[in-house]
Amino acid sequence: MEVRVREAAAHARRLGYQVLVAEQLRATRCLLVLAGPDVQPFAVLAQQRSLITAADVQDFAEILFLRRLNRGLLVAVDGHFSDEARRTAQELRHAMITLTTQLPPANALVAAGLQPVVNLH
Repeated sequence: MEVRVREAAAHARRLGYQVLVAEQLRATRCLLVLAGPDVQPFAVLAQQRSLITAADVQDFAEILFLRRLNRGLLVAVDGHFSDEARRTAQELRHAMITLTTQLPPANALVAAGLQPVVNLH
């Protein structure tokens, strides 16, 4: 199964987000920039891979830096995060990355806040 940007954007809208940017980066990776109620714009990188590694977290941190965003959700589609990926997300200084396996509804995100290495589902 491929991660498709059109489907990811439609899913985000159903969950209550406004989609500001939607890009297909690779067949297994898409990037969304979302805004929700009382939430500053943030990025979501949906990646389909059985194991998300520290390199994936670092790639996402670089994307956040280049787009001048300081928060994001890295979503493992049909996969999970390595221990190194979790440690890397905790150690980042210039970006706050939340690791999760699904995009939470916009109202749940506001209630929970974006915290590093929190599985929101």
